[in-house]
Amino acid sequence: MNFWPFGLTTGARTLLLSLVTVFSATASAAPIKVAFVGDQGVGEHAQAVLSLIASEETDLLLIQGDLGYEDNSAALWDVNLDNALGADFPVLTVVGNHENHEWPIYQKLIQQRVDRVDSLSCSGQIGVKAACRFANIDIVQVAPGIRGVEGVSPDANYAQFIDSSFSDSGSRWRICSWHMNQEALQTGAKRNATGWEVYDSCLNAGAMIALAHEHAYSRTHLLSDFENQTIVHKNSSMTLQPGQSFAFVSGLGGWQVRPQLRGGDWWASIYTATQGATHGALFCSFEDTTAECYFKAIDGAVPDQFSLKLITNPGTDSEPAIANNTDGQPVQNINVTPTAATPTDESGILPVPEMLAETDQELIDTASISPPPIYEISLSATATVQEIPNTDSITSVQETINTDSMLSPLAPNSEVAAVETLQGTAIGAGSLSWPLLGFLICVQLRKYVQTSRGNMS
Repeated sequence: MNFWPFGLTTGARTLLLSLVTVFSATASAAPIKVAFVGDQGVGEHAQAVLSLIASEETDLLLIQGDLGYEDNSAALWDVNLDNALGADFPVLTVVGNHENHEWPIYQKLIQQRVDRVDSLSCSGQIGVKAACRFANIDIVQVAPGIRGVEGVSPDANYAQFIDSSFSDSGSRWRICSWHMNQEALQTGAKRNATGWEVYDSCLNAGAMIALAHEHAYSRTHLLSDFENQTIVHKNSSMTLQPGQSFAFVSGLGGWQVRPQLRGGDWWASIYTATQGATHGALFCSFEDTTAECYFKAIDGAVPDQFSLKLITNPGTDSEPAIANNTDGQPVQNINVTPTAATPTDESGILPVPEMLAETDQELIDTASISPPPIYEISLSATATVQEIPNTDSITSVQETINTDSMLSPLAPNSEVAAVETLQGTAIGAGSLSWPLLGFLICVQLRKYVQTSRGNMS
C-alpha cells in the first residue's frame, strides 16, 4: 500500500497535508480593529468617544481632521489621547479646515506618536500627503480642499499621489483618508470642496474612503462611480476591488451633531441629529481578506453594520447587482427609506439650523437649498433607529459543531470528508482552541492508521 514514514498510508499522508493547510489558514494574523472618527474637540463628548474606542479593543485610530477647534487646544487634545488610549497607542490624523489654529503642533505630536510605534510607519508629510502602513493595511493621507492652514495646499497633485502610493500595495487593505467633502457625498450643507479626481484615484485602487467634516455619520452603498453615484448593488456585504468601493463620513467624534439636509438612493446608512444620533465611531476589524464593520454610538446604539471582502485578483469574483444577500434574504443592515419632506415655510425650503451659521466657516445661503427628501433609518418594518438595541445583546450566529462523529475511525476514501469536517470546525467555529484542534487531528490520524492496518491484516 506504499507506506509512508511513521506507518502512514498514502491516504493518511493526504489527510496530514490537508490538515497542515487547515492549520495555515487558521494561524493567520489576528484581526486588526480600526476606529474612524473626525470632528472631535476636546470636551466631554470627545473624551467619551475615545473611551468607547478603548473599550472596543481598538488597534489603530484614524482621525479624519478637525481636532481641537480652538486656540491652545493641541496639548489637551494629546492628553485626551494619552488618558484614554495610552501614549504609545497608534493614531493617525489628517489635517482639517479647523486646524488653522495649531496645525504645526498637531502634526508634530502625531509624528512623535508614529515614531513611538514600531508597527506603524509613514513616509511623506504626515497628515497632509503621506503613505502609512499598519499590519496588513495601507493608508494614504491627503488634504484636498484645505485652505488657510499653514503649510497645506488645497491642490497638490493629491490624486497622483494616491495612484503612486497604492501602486505596490499588493493584496493589502487600502484606505484613503481626508477631511473635506463633495456635496453629494455628505448629508448636510457642505459644498463641493475636493473635486472628484481624488475619489477616482481611490476607486481605481479599490480603496475605501474615510471622510469627516460633516458632523454626522453616513455610508454609501458599493459604487462604481462616485461622481455619478452609480450603485453596484445594495447588499450589506461589499467586495472591494479596483473599480468598486464605497465612502463614508464619520464626523461624530465629539463636536456638535447636525441634522440631515440631503439624501439619495446611494446611501446605505444615514445617522444624524434627524435620526436622534449622538457621538460615536465606525469600527472595522480587518482580517486577511475579510472585514466586519459597525458604527457604535456612546449610548450603545449601532445604526450600521456591514462586511467587506478584499479581492486581490480583479475579475475572479463579482457580486450580483441585487439588494439581497447571497442567500436571498433581505439585507440586514440599516435601510434608508425616503419619505416626503415637510416644508416649514411657504417656499418649501428646509430651514438651516442656526448652529450651522454660528459654528461653520462655510456660511450657506439658505435660499439656494432645494427641498431634499428626508430619510428615515430603520432596522425592520417595526424598529426605528431609536429602538436599536445595545450591542451587548448582539451575538454572532454560528452553526453547532458536532465533534462526536470525528472520533470514529475513518472509512476508506474518507480523507476529504474528514478534512472538510475539521475545516468547518477550525475555521467556521472561530472559538475552537488550538489544543482541542491538535487533539482531534491526532485522534483522526491514529484511527485512520489503525483502520488501514486492520484492512491489510
